[in-house]
Amino acid sequence: METVGPDAVVPPPASRLRLLCARLRPRVEVGAGVRLGRGVVLRAEPGALLVIGDGAAVGDGARVAAAGGELRVAAGAALGERCSLAGAVTVGRECVVGDWARLEGDAVLEDRSRLAAHAAALSGARVGAGAVIGSFAVVDGPVAPGAVLGRPPPAQPAAQTRAPRSSS
Repeated sequence: METVGPDAVVPPPASRLRLLCARLRPRVEVGAGVRLGRGVVLRAEPGALLVIGDGAAVGDGARVAAAGGELRVAAGAALGERCSLAGAVTVGRECVVGDWARLEGDAVLEDRSRLAAHAAALSGARVGAGAVIGSFAVVDGPVAPGAVLGRPPPAQPAAQTRAPRSSS
């Protein structure tokens, strides 16, 4: 039999019940064979669910935070180092999210699509199956399946011509 001392605080029954329910319904589900790098943060706010499918890989320092719905990373997907997924994002099967890339809100990457390093898919983005988003590109709308989008290379300055010097 345990005794309770004069300084003990016993929570009311309702909060004990809430704590028990929280333990019974985990908000983060990680599948079999998932590889997590160092310093990875997996977080789900109350009322949200984070699901990482079988065989997915998450790079060092990645931040995956579910909020306002379900954040799902499907089987075989690869998330790069220090990438950031926040909100109710969906990443399809065998997708690749590059290093430092960002997905926010309700962005969707369909199966086998690619989001290159430093690219961003904002709320409302829907990247079609097999599409590729190049480095530093920002997407906030639909992208056709198989499309290749990217930020154009910087314009080269026009070659300057000099008039020959006169020797007078």
